[in-house]
Amino acid sequence: MPLDSRAVPSLIPVFEEWCEKQMEFSLLSGVRKKTKAMEAGIARHAMLEAEVVKKVKVQVQSFEDIWALKLLNFIVGVHQLVLEGLTRELPVMGLVEGVWIVGIIDEIQMLEINTTKIPMLIDTKTRVRDTIPAVPQRRNGKLQLMFYKLLLDNLISSDGFPIRQFFDFFSLNPHSTLSEEIADSSTSFGFTAKTLDDVVRYYINCCSMLPPTHNQLLLRYESQKDQSIIVEDKFAYDHGWLKSQLEIQLQVWHGQREPECTPQEERWKCRHCQFASDCPANA
Repeated sequence: MPLDSRAVPSLIPVFEEWCEKQMEFSLLSGVRKKTKAMEAGIARHAMLEAEVVKKVKVQVQSFEDIWALKLLNFIVGVHQLVLEGLTRELPVMGLVEGVWIVGIIDEIQMLEINTTKIPMLIDTKTRVRDTIPAVPQRRNGKLQLMFYKLLLDNLISSDGFPIRQFFDFFSLNPHSTLSEEIADSSTSFGFTAKTLDDVVRYYINCCSMLPPTHNQLLLRYESQKDQSIIVEDKFAYDHGWLKSQLEIQLQVWHGQREPECTPQEERWKCRHCQFASDCPANA
């Protein structure tokens, strides 16, 4: 039973290589308009989530409450995955190469292989046209899903969650008393949490419940008209390729180079960009 809150702290989203310049414009303007296609995709994901979970509104009173809420949502999702073999909209985050990254995994299913249960990550993309997506679209989807696997596997690993860096970077007081609603919510999940540190400790224990995720990932493309499957793209996790993409994109986030416009051969993307008129690519 995931919790819900209006106040959500901002983190760097899972990297996309769709267009670096578009990302820069979005961050500088603080506004990224939702197209009808985007709104339809959001609605579809909400529908898929509602099939397996029910949200509950919870009031928060501090930043510590907000973070406790996010961690509790993860805890609920992991419990559901272990007990029922399926969860959706699982929030993940982690410290990767010195950068805090956040993402939401569309779906995780437990596969049983030789009596061993292994989590497999699935991402659902909706399309206006019932056509197979172009190579750049599929490449971007693969990159996102590989990042999700990296974040989740890092949480599951023996190194676990970087507690001290987490509290320090976000200026959080681990001993801050949580609101009564948050504390009551933790009790309903089977443990007692009076402070953010209590939630973090349980969060870490919860991560240890999961085995490393499956190396096979699944991108599912479906029609916005009737939710029929257009194509399913199964592919293997490629750590080397992911690492090279991470290094390229971190150069932008660390200010080591300027964001680049989309390549000439992929300028068709500009037809769908709200910042096209201001972009140097269209000067």
